[in-house]
Amino acid sequence: MKKLKIARPLIPNNKFMLTIATIAIALTGCTKKQAAELSPEPSGPEEVTVKNVSYTNFAKALFETKCSSCHTAGRPASARWEFNGYNSVKNHITRINNVVLVTKTMPIGGTLTAKEIELLDAWIKRNTPEN
Repeated sequence: MKKLKIARPLIPNNKFMLTIATIAIALTGCTKKQAAELSPEPSGPEEVTVKNVSYTNFAKALFETKCSSCHTAGRPASARWEFNGYNSVKNHITRINNVVLVTKTMPIGGTLTAKEIELLDAWIKRNTPEN
């Protein structure tokens, strides 16, 4: 009696499927250069340093947070100096430098960090650039 061969369906084995998938990925994948081109540009703000410090990137926020509570219109210390933007700071920078960096009598009831002092000093030494 003859043995009958049972026909198997044409289902590829795992090695064959893995090889096909690897080839497909390799053909459709991108090069390192293409991947670099797809990488997003850093969008965060540039780090403020003593070389790039300005009113816009540092001093404005410092004066708003550390000085404006007392030195804005109608506030207790506004008679001595009123903070209302870049020109008010620029016009009084000698006095500000003296009370904040030299005698350290300001801000009353608050402090500046070592980094804030360093950046404020650098900003003044750079002739208080606005931008």
